[in-house]
Amino acid sequence: MNRTLSPITATLIMAAATAVLVAAATNLPPGWIGRRSAASLALFIGLAAYSALLARWGGRSLGSLCGPFFILSSVLAVSGTLAGFAVPAAAALAWFRSGICFPGSIVRRVLAEAIAGPAALVLIALLHPPGPFGWVLGTWLFGLIQALYFVLVDIESAARPEPVAAQRSPHDRAGALLKEKKLERAFEELGL
Repeated sequence: MNRTLSPITATLIMAAATAVLVAAATNLPPGWIGRRSAASLALFIGLAAYSALLARWGGRSLGSLCGPFFILSSVLAVSGTLAGFAVPAAAALAWFRSGICFPGSIVRRVLAEAIAGPAALVLIALLHPPGPFGWVLGTWLFGLIQALYFVLVDIESAARPEPVAAQRSPHDRAGALLKEKKLERAFEELGL
């Protein structure tokens, strides 16, 4: 799929948008939903939008995300704290990104997820101030660290195999023919 944004830029934009959503959710007037529940719901919505983007980039259907989102929505319903939802949401992001959306070397993906997920959660635990401002800052910090995944895992090379000759553009086919002719001439010059 053609992307106008790099995955790193898109991750940072989605993290900023989710942080704004968390800020808006924590400023709701008191009523039928508490601040922590509203912030967890904002994280869920941000994760849903980001996962849909990842699925689209990975060439997967949105239906492939339904199972994990059903489980995550169950966690959202029973979690009483923001941290009680944020940790399973980080695990779900790893599942969406490395398990569903982007194929490739399993060792590299697991290593990247093992670095990006826990590092982000530890950074948030150490650096953010308590309260709603800390939730917004933590959301943004988490997104910053998640952009590291795309530095560690090259999704462009793992995206799709080389298309067959009939599916290539005329320009690509002409380039392949020129390479064959050059090789043929080189073999003739070497006497092979």
